[in-house]
Amino acid sequence: MQQFIENILLAIANVLDNKTRSLLTVLGVLVGTATVIAVSSVLTGLKDRTAQLAEQVGPNVLYVSKFDNLGPRFTRPSAEERQRKPITVDDVGAINELPSVVAASPQLTIGSFGPSATQYIAKYKGQEATRPIAFGVWANYPDVRKINLRLGRFFTSEEQERRMNVVVLGPVIADQLFGDKNPIDEEIEFEGQPYRVLGVVEKGPTGIFGDTPEDRQLIIPFGTLEKRYGDVIRDRGITVITHARDGQLSRMTDQITELMRRRRNVRYNQPNNFGISTPDAIFATFDSITTILGLVVVPLSGISLLVGGIGVMNIMLVSVTERTKEIGVRRAIGARRRDVLTQFLIEAVVLTVCGGLIGIIIGLLISLALNRFAPSVPSVVPIWAVLAGFSISVAVGLASGVLPALRASHLDPSEALRYE
Repeated sequence: MQQFIENILLAIANVLDNKTRSLLTVLGVLVGTATVIAVSSVLTGLKDRTAQLAEQVGPNVLYVSKFDNLGPRFTRPSAEERQRKPITVDDVGAINELPSVVAASPQLTIGSFGPSATQYIAKYKGQEATRPIAFGVWANYPDVRKINLRLGRFFTSEEQERRMNVVVLGPVIADQLFGDKNPIDEEIEFEGQPYRVLGVVEKGPTGIFGDTPEDRQLIIPFGTLEKRYGDVIRDRGITVITHARDGQLSRMTDQITELMRRRRNVRYNQPNNFGISTPDAIFATFDSITTILGLVVVPLSGISLLVGGIGVMNIMLVSVTERTKEIGVRRAIGARRRDVLTQFLIEAVVLTVCGGLIGIIIGLLISLALNRFAPSVPSVVPIWAVLAGFSISVAVGLASGVLPALRASHLDPSEALRYE
């Protein structure tokens, strides 16, 4: 044990005596470890954020649409999906009568969150909100999914039936239009139409890529939007959002499936011509994206570790040549081959561990910087990534130190003593 400690202290002394060379030697290990920590922290943060967003919607919520997939998709809906008949308000009423359903509401969406989509305009006395999205829903919407109001109230069934021009604002829209001013009972314009503000939604978790559609929403009575955007309903139809009774999500799914197949005249041997999605299924798409990113980016950082390992091996080979006489002296006074082998292996490991520790610190600092200066990019450093970074640096040191250590341990003592 004493010999082992002395070898570690000697290795540390060699690193400190050649600071610049040591730093350049382990640069690849440093960069690779920092990359693993930083990428892992972002991917873990994204996974945590998707779980928060799914929880915000609610665990017993289902979406019914004429399209198969309501989550993010990278291709257009198929021709068969586009030609399906729309979901109707009568369908929503029928779903509302199912025994497993707490409440169901139609949702007519005007606008899109994508930067390339048609941008609608919401104004208040010269102030304009960016990328507003209008959702036309029924007054029972707070019973369907979680809606926490920061200010004011939701619209009533009477206001819904009378198709009144009232609105509940998302938190980002409210801040952009009103700042610190109380918006309740103020009048905004959306696409040239006036709407009286009834309430403001509480800010939820930040989205995966910044603000969520809920942050920029304008919640308006369904009939109010329907009378102006009937063409959208005829073209795309509506989405039905349903809330199951506790423990009855699976039963509600079966009941809605059976009901919609019957109402849409789907034969027993035909597939559904509508889609049913849960928030978990929608956000699972983001999970798959982050998993793919991890499978691509993390192995790429291994290239830096490979380059770092090669650099360590080359420097250790040079070190063996430079210290040939020292090795000869050690062997002459009784050091065994395995003592020399152990010494050079420990020096290689100490070198890469120093680089790995610096890389871990840099990775942690990157994560802290992201949380401080880019809060829209979630970053949570997992313990396994820190342990993996340290373990990888040790493994690289062992792998890259084997050849130099073997060469040092097999030097002939008499030849080594005569080496100049």
